[in-house]
Amino acid sequence: MNISLDSAAKTAEIIGAVAVVVGLLFVGLEVRSNTVAQQFSATQTLVSEYNTAISSINDGEFVCIFIQAGNDFDGLSQAKKVRFSILMQPIFRTFEQLHYSSLQGTIDPNVYSGFQRQFAAMMLLPGNQQYWAVRGKWFGTVFQEYVQGITANNQSVEPANFSSEGCEPTAKD
Repeated sequence: MNISLDSAAKTAEIIGAVAVVVGLLFVGLEVRSNTVAQQFSATQTLVSEYNTAISSINDGEFVCIFIQAGNDFDGLSQAKKVRFSILMQPIFRTFEQLHYSSLQGTIDPNVYSGFQRQFAAMMLLPGNQQYWAVRGKWFGTVFQEYVQGITANNQSVEPANFSSEGCEPTAKD
């Protein structure tokens, strides 16, 4: 069988086109796999940062300040306001980073939805809203707008209700 040069070129062209398509499919699968791996890694990092941020709440005194401030930040002594602010700063920064990561698509949406509900419940406490009114300007505009949306539409989330039983009164020092 005698194949002309023209037929051989066309056959090679078809084989080359198929190889390109297969190669592109492989690259697409690799990119998707890499994206999932990066999203998983970013999610793990942010969850770890959050766990570190809330670890100081394990201290008995911080627990009481956290509960008291959630109920009435404005009623705290200046010293307790400062301690609460020191506690909340890394927590709010982590929530801010979680929000930005969600907007960029670099965090698992399922994990983020849990954090959203937790943050929304936290922001519905009157003392946390008082804290935000004082410290909210420390955060990025996009995050400020996000928090404003939570506090403006608070019907869908039931806020946590912690008792301050066992804590000293919140009388100002």
